Amino acid sequence: MSLKFMHRQAIGARYYARRLKDNISGIAAVEFGLIAPVMLIMLIGTIEVSRAISIDRRFGLSTSMVGDLVAREEDMSADNLNAIYNIVQHVMSPYDTSQLKIAVIPVKAASDDNTNTKVYAATTNRPSYNGMAAPAACSDYGLTAGLVDEGESVIVVESSYDFTPLLVNDILGARTWTDKSVLSPRTSCVDFDDDNCVSPCF
Repeated sequence: MSLKFMHRQAIGARYYARRLKDNISGIAAVEFGLIAPVMLIMLIGTIEVSRAISIDRRFGLSTSMVGDLVAREEDMSADNLNAIYNIVQHVMSPYDTSQLKIAVIPVKAASDDNTNTKVYAATTNRPSYNGMAAPAACSDYGLTAGLVDEGESVIVVESSYDFTPLLVNDILGARTWTDKSVLSPRTSCVDFDDDNCVSPCF
């Protein structure tokens, strides 16, 4: 092999190496391959967080709304309470209400001791929503000290929501949120049992 031929080969190799070094035609594909997974994770995260915030706000609104509507009434029946629950379905829309549970718990303090607080109405006229467990009449129910005066009552609404992520359920898993609303009746008491709120519990 002649020296001249080897010299030409070396020049050609340097030429093609320079062309390869300056060639950036595939850089966009490489960058996309690096950035795409990060962007996809950010997109999924944004969707999940936005959905969770929206459901949580509606969940909290539903809890306080049920308490407020019940506390406005003087008499409450099962039909009236179920009508209020129907409003909840509109408030939660378009999200699934099958994961939402609500219980209305009317609580009254003894006439001589505001720390002795009990549920004053039977569950007959205060059905729960989607099977939420509700304490029976005359069950003890603890309230924050000083929240209710002797002989007075409050309407407590307890609720829970089983939140399931839409896209990353296998990673994050389902979560159960809970909420509570405590309101004072607009009148002296909300009567569930047609007994003028005279409780047999004290």
